[in-house]
Amino acid sequence: MVAYLWLVWYDAASKVSPKHWTLAVTYEAHDRAYATVYEVMSDNTGEYRSRVIRRVHLTSNHPSGAYGGRMLLGEINDNVLRSLEAYSETAAELVNSQNRKRGQNSSNCHDWAHVIVRSLEDAMLLPQGSLARVEKCPRVG
Repeated sequence: MVAYLWLVWYDAASKVSPKHWTLAVTYEAHDRAYATVYEVMSDNTGEYRSRVIRRVHLTSNHPSGAYGGRMLLGEINDNVLRSLEAYSETAAELVNSQNRKRGQNSSNCHDWAHVIVRSLEDAMLLPQGSLARVEKCPRVG
């Protein structure tokens, strides 16, 4: 069965705050499709933890902000879908490691999505150019 992988972003609390990004998987390509959402959230130590939320509408608001927009990254197969949670956890670990090297005030949660999309594109599981499109998506405000 084919599924659709989306990058979804939510409005930030202010014009200088980062937008919250998630990756969402649906089996239908319309606004009211139910999605499984993959994301990272900061814990009380300042590190990102991967989490999965099931059965949310693709265009629903998120507790961190109102729905802002989305971009279809491509179709994925069941093998990718089964691995996506592991990809998310590994990407969170990589981002946390990089953020520790950068310092506390320069962490970047958007790197999590970049790591996953780059991995899927490099493995030819997403179309070429997917990462370049993600890099153009709104990050702030």
